[in-house]
Amino acid sequence: MASAKILDRYIFREMLPWFFLSMTVLLLVLFLQKLFKLADLVVSKGASLLSIIKVFAYVMPSFLVITIPMSLVVASVTTFARLSADSEITAMKASRISLYSMIRPVFFFALACFALTATTSLLLVPGADAALKAHLFNMVKSRAMVGIEPGVFTSTFDGMVIYVDKMKSLDKIEGIFISDERSAKEPYAIVAKRGNLIADPQSLNVTLAMQEGSIHVPPKDEHTYTLMGFDAARLYLDINSALVQKGKSGKGYEEYGSVELIQEIGRLRKEGKPTYSLETELHKRLSIPFACLILGLIGAPLGIRRNRSGKSAGVAVALLVFLVYYIVLGSSTNLAETGTIRPALAFWVPNCLMAFAAGIFVMIKGRETNFNLGSRISMQYYDLKNRIRTIVKPSMRK
Repeated sequence: MASAKILDRYIFREMLPWFFLSMTVLLLVLFLQKLFKLADLVVSKGASLLSIIKVFAYVMPSFLVITIPMSLVVASVTTFARLSADSEITAMKASRISLYSMIRPVFFFALACFALTATTSLLLVPGADAALKAHLFNMVKSRAMVGIEPGVFTSTFDGMVIYVDKMKSLDKIEGIFISDERSAKEPYAIVAKRGNLIADPQSLNVTLAMQEGSIHVPPKDEHTYTLMGFDAARLYLDINSALVQKGKSGKGYEEYGSVELIQEIGRLRKEGKPTYSLETELHKRLSIPFACLILGLIGAPLGIRRNRSGKSAGVAVALLVFLVYYIVLGSSTNLAETGTIRPALAFWVPNCLMAFAAGIFVMIKGRETNFNLGSRISMQYYDLKNRIRTIVKPSMRK
């Protein structure tokens, strides 16, 4: 009993560094995708550093839902690949320690990841999405975020150039000029004496209200020119195109709490309305945490191999497993959202297939049956790397 606990702690400690290392790398990669847009908000639009830090904090939960299962696969495969390369797996088997005893700590690790992912997916992500949208809207309401500065032509909004002569506050704007080319066939320009920005926190829309102005339409030939005057007019500003990510106005189903989402599905079913999108969101939140249990267990037998292929091949195998799972999951999601198949099937069939594969691999390794799948993948990996080296070296000499 004591030796079993020692083994559990040893494998658990071996997995921790790889888990946190892969988690850090994956989060950095995901944040880098947002970094350039956020840097533009700071440099060109004057958004405060504190506001950008809040944006990162709000997008963190959605990133964790992806990175936790992937980091678990990397940790599981790499740990057992390292144990195989150092002949520790052989020593354990010689001491009559079965594979089922070896993967027990992996299951406990996967169980912890399941609990963390479930909490993040069901509770944190919906609230963070709603908070992010509200935070971005508050940033838009400020003059710096909107990007409208007196005496400066701004193209913050796609297809539009806005210029104001004076701007004491959001309610006092004078000398407005707007070039709207969102419709390439019918561009026009607006000139107004004064105006103000109206922010609606309910619909999360920003509207530019203008007074005493005119609309100028470019002539289609040499003999016509269209000019329309107005006492009051409003122009909707698409804040989504100016922000970090696009989204729907108002509250989207992604921002519903999990209980609220279930209630909304029930209400729409009673009204006879389609619920594909809402069911897809619900099953996505439920199925991804369960994937942690499966992906963690499938990683351990895949990491065990007879040849000393090392840790890099283990990472390659882990990425391949995760890539296959998410390709299947992504395809199923698209089919579910269009109503081609039921959302429950779309998300749980991939999990069932991966669970079946995990069971097969555990049985094969547990019974010492070796199909050399991991070895073949690692051999293909090193063969590809050697081929690339042979191609690159002659080209570098030239």
